[in-house]
Amino acid sequence: MNEDIIEPNNYVFIRLPSATLRITKLAPRSTIHLGKFGSFYADDIIGKSYGYTYEIKDDKHVDTIYSSEGLFPSSTVDADEEEDSEETENTPVPEEKEVGTNENTRDDPGVQKLSMTEIEALKRTASGEKIIETVIKSHAAFDKKSVYSQEKYKRRKQQKFLRRFTPCSVGSCEIIEYFQYKDHHRILELTSESLGLILSLANIRPGGKYIVIDETGGLVAGAMMERMGGEGMIMFAHENEHPNMDVMKFMNFPEALVTQMIKTINLFELFYPEEEKDVKVLSEDILSKMKSSRRGQYYRRLARHIELQSIFQHICDGRFDGLILATTLETKPLLDKLIPALQGSRPLVVYNAAKEPLVAASHDLIADLRVLAPTILESRVRKYQVFPGRTHPEMTSKSGGGYVLWGTRVLPSKVQAGGKKRRKPNAPKPTSNGDAANKANVVAETWRDVPTGTVA
Repeated sequence: MNEDIIEPNNYVFIRLPSATLRITKLAPRSTIHLGKFGSFYADDIIGKSYGYTYEIKDDKHVDTIYSSEGLFPSSTVDADEEEDSEETENTPVPEEKEVGTNENTRDDPGVQKLSMTEIEALKRTASGEKIIETVIKSHAAFDKKSVYSQEKYKRRKQQKFLRRFTPCSVGSCEIIEYFQYKDHHRILELTSESLGLILSLANIRPGGKYIVIDETGGLVAGAMMERMGGEGMIMFAHENEHPNMDVMKFMNFPEALVTQMIKTINLFELFYPEEEKDVKVLSEDILSKMKSSRRGQYYRRLARHIELQSIFQHICDGRFDGLILATTLETKPLLDKLIPALQGSRPLVVYNAAKEPLVAASHDLIADLRVLAPTILESRVRKYQVFPGRTHPEMTSKSGGGYVLWGTRVLPSKVQAGGKKRRKPNAPKPTSNGDAANKANVVAETWRDVPTGTVA
């Protein structure tokens, strides 16, 4: 499968001029509806590369926009800045043109000469760029705005009237961007920065074997699969009867790859392996007499039993390379059970949207000699609008991206302190068991610690 080509029956993100994302499944011979931006035939983009921008025509077919302008036509301000950057020092500087200001600008609906009925009629007959051009010409106070205000006005109209879209491949960062504004609780308020921090601290790499409890719909497990490149194993522990991987399905992993890498286990099966019933191996004669449905059910039970025994063996042997918890469950019983499954010098990472559960967990780990230096980390990123002379933080943004508890698995051993206890030269020597018991206090007062190698 070519990851750069839009495959049929795959999920794709549609980036719209309104700066929003829509996720859709491109089934062959289907029509994709984008609300006010129109509809198009899925077959027109299936088989093409991601990243191109398309414009929807009246007949629901699309035209590819091969220019670099993408969703928006190049603005005059950006063009001027690009030209300025190419000028040399010897180029004469032209006189500055007088531009308008916003000093006398008022928000008056009367400055727009077009009525809503006329604009709706234009939507049915004209292209998006033609509508924007007509709206700007009908604006009585447009020339009184400053250059930057004019560009902002054009951009708002482009977001409203342009019938363009850009299909994007679905990855972990795109999924976070999509759910961050749609339903951020579904992914436990995880951000791209926090996810990158989790994967780095957990040392996710190809060929590794990891334990994960993921309540983000499989987002963390999917990001691990992206980084592991199809090599390794992920033990996906869950509290319900079936694992929740509703978010991972958008990432278009082949079913065979998911089955190969992810081994699911219920927390009850994990905590109480003795409750697992053995599956007897039946002979070929008995299997041949079974109905096909019962025989298929037997083979599924046997395969599941063998898979569970392999997981239990890995846990007992302590062969895992990392532990990641992204859950709202209480972490102490989970860590008590899963820490022994890690090899020495392997990381454990716990994510939570709130700090308090991690503080309690860190106090428990500080007293636990199996984990070295538990530390709570937080990632915060503030996005900026970056333009020459107009750089400032964005006016609206989400604060924080959750908290991460990180530690390293160690294998402590009992250490005998150096040195021996020696008796003073003049201390009385016990002569019998009875005398030793009677003179215990006297002997205890006369003994002292003498470092090893000191001559008494």
